[in-house]
Amino acid sequence: MPNDARERTKWKARLTDWIDQCRVSRPVRKLMAEATLGVLSSGSLQLSDIARSLKEPMGLHHTLKRLSRMLSRHSEVAWAAEDLLLRKLGAQVTDEMVLAIDPGDLNRDGAEKSERLCRVRDGSSGEIVNGYPLMSVVARDIRQGHTFPLLTRLLSTAGPSYKSENHDILYTMETVQRYLSARPLWVIDRGGDRGVLWKTWIEDEWDVLVRADNKRFWLWRDGEKTAQQIARDLPLKHQGKLTRRSQESVRFGITQVSLRAHPEKQLAMVVVRHGKQQPLVLVTTRPVRGRRQGERLMQAYLDRWACEEGYRFSKQGFSLEKVQVRKFASLQNLVALATLAWGLLACHQSNSPILLKKAKRQKPHKPLVFPFYSLLQGWQRLFARAGSLFYDWWRRPKSKSPPLIEDLFAHTGTLIPNSG
Repeated sequence: MPNDARERTKWKARLTDWIDQCRVSRPVRKLMAEATLGVLSSGSLQLSDIARSLKEPMGLHHTLKRLSRMLSRHSEVAWAAEDLLLRKLGAQVTDEMVLAIDPGDLNRDGAEKSERLCRVRDGSSGEIVNGYPLMSVVARDIRQGHTFPLLTRLLSTAGPSYKSENHDILYTMETVQRYLSARPLWVIDRGGDRGVLWKTWIEDEWDVLVRADNKRFWLWRDGEKTAQQIARDLPLKHQGKLTRRSQESVRFGITQVSLRAHPEKQLAMVVVRHGKQQPLVLVTTRPVRGRRQGERLMQAYLDRWACEEGYRFSKQGFSLEKVQVRKFASLQNLVALATLAWGLLACHQSNSPILLKKAKRQKPHKPLVFPFYSLLQGWQRLFARAGSLFYDWWRRPKSKSPPLIEDLFAHTGTLIPNSG
């Protein structure tokens, strides 16, 4: 128990050191620290679970009411959490890393009274439901196998300033790039194969890797063909591994293509034949010379699945789709705080033996590919026996006033001497 108490104090000190660097007022920083610690300790974004995990010496209703009021009134919490996370983790991004950007969705079907509710496509079922669009950016270190969340935004097409999904993708990339000193490779799925996006990426010289959708014609060898037609006619001269840990090899080929709107810009296309499925076709603005660079691009695209795993971690690890708040500002703040909590775990994912030991993994001998489920479970078990979390940190007990002379004599049973 004493060791657990010391370890809890270390984690609370790390969290407060982070939050103290936010560019907001002290009451908002206190709210962010309490909410983030409550999210990690409860594993949920529901306000009732967060309030219950804080273990304050007062009625649960009062804690819940205070959190709900502060989250709905202070919309700057989302901006402060996003700014802090980009400043903290953006410095760790290098040129060799992969930044996966992916539009997602938050299913709010059944919550008709939620503010700024709109229609989105549910990625798991493919149906159109009530909800909100999400935009997430995750950094992936291919060599060390580490994942860092950089940004997750909750959006709404019903908002007065909403323009389009293309604008959201480009604006998110520009926001993240302002915090980076490196030029990493941006990776996006086939939904990024759009003319508006390609125009900006080519003109502004972005380093991007896109999975080609079979809905456009590419200029190739003095003709025009779709991506799958090129994949059928291109000889696959190279051989490599899809992932670093894979034991099987696949065949792939490399060629040069161009867009109709930008015939002067040569783009590299990598065609990968794997199994009985359709060939995987990747297009990048980076030059590709030889087998080794083509193999790295294949592995970079598969590492973008860390972004998909991040969505799953937010929805399952933090129960994002079970949130019951209705205010749009509260939802935005909770999504940003969940990403901040994930970022705190990411900063210490390689030096957290206590959390991994507390998680009691079923297969401890196997290396972790995505360690955050185990880290979160270890955190919850570490803080489960805590008497209180942050109440004593923010509200120190008042010192007792010295006793009166009359009280001292009354306690001893002695008469008070007459000063006259």
